[in-house]
Amino acid sequence: MPVVMFLYMILGIHGWTKASEGIDHYYVRYDFKSSRNQITDARLTMVPAENEFRAENFSLSQVSGVISSPGQESKQSKQSMEKRVKESALKNLLENKGLKSVKTQNNDTIVSYEGVVITPMDISILAYDAGRGGYGYRARIQFSPIAFPDQWEDLKFKHRIKEFFHNFFMLFK
Repeated sequence: MPVVMFLYMILGIHGWTKASEGIDHYYVRYDFKSSRNQITDARLTMVPAENEFRAENFSLSQVSGVISSPGQESKQSKQSMEKRVKESALKNLLENKGLKSVKTQNNDTIVSYEGVVITPMDISILAYDAGRGGYGYRARIQFSPIAFPDQWEDLKFKHRIKEFFHNFFMLFK
């Protein structure tokens, strides 16, 4: 797909905006590593998932929380706050509804949560609340957890059939 977007941009067939509109599904993974009962690392990953067949049961999920902040945010830090709100909403959603897997080796444990989101996400930042020590937020996100590994072969087969018929009917457009 990136080659097609490049050609559209070079040839001016639809322009860059039309070519990039197709990426709206993103694979999201939240990993945190603990060693000897202490969290040593946490990582949130979000990458395009154009043909992700392991996610099929999308639903609208609502998440709310608070982002801690010592006081009123400046305009410069507003983008930073929006990024923190988005990360917090995704982490919260993944922890509550994502596919959870645990890997242990020696004294290290890695807990992973996986899912797929559809963008755009509707995220609202609420007014600063001194009593809670930060900004509240509400997010509405189309989310699907990744299916269990024992279902992947069936889902892959269904995805191939859907893709075949889609491509077949595109010949007649």
